[in-house]
Amino acid sequence: MSAPLDLGTVGRTLQRLVERDGRPLVLRDGATGLDHRLPASLVAAPEGLMPNFLAAANVVWRAATGRHLGIEQERDPEALLGYRVTAMRGEPFSVVMLSAMEAIGRSGTAKALLVNDFDALWHQLRPFGAPNSSNTAPGRTLGPTP
Repeated sequence: MSAPLDLGTVGRTLQRLVERDGRPLVLRDGATGLDHRLPASLVAAPEGLMPNFLAAANVVWRAATGRHLGIEQERDPEALLGYRVTAMRGEPFSVVMLSAMEAIGRSGTAKALLVNDFDALWHQLRPFGAPNSSNTAPGRTLGPTP
């Protein structure tokens, strides 16, 4: 297990990955169906979108290795989407960022990086070691949990 990662460094790097991606960051309101463009700075905040991006990265890493990234989160009613990242104590910084890059690349459309699409990763990626059969085809499995 690696030493705890600095959440400031993780957040700033996640923000740069989103900015470098070039697509607008969008959150779809489930109640109204309206899309809301968000500033990339929310990705850097442990109480902002960081929990969602790291959960998506965790899905990618878990599907590839069967291990978790070591993200510690807690419920926070004051946080943007109800959760806050409190620590990371699992894998090296490079593994976290490579997993986040893959999650970002697999999400959204050519026109927008839709935060809500991270849910699709949990359905697309088979759990590590799952047999290759029609029962585990993309879209049919629940996949790994964040």
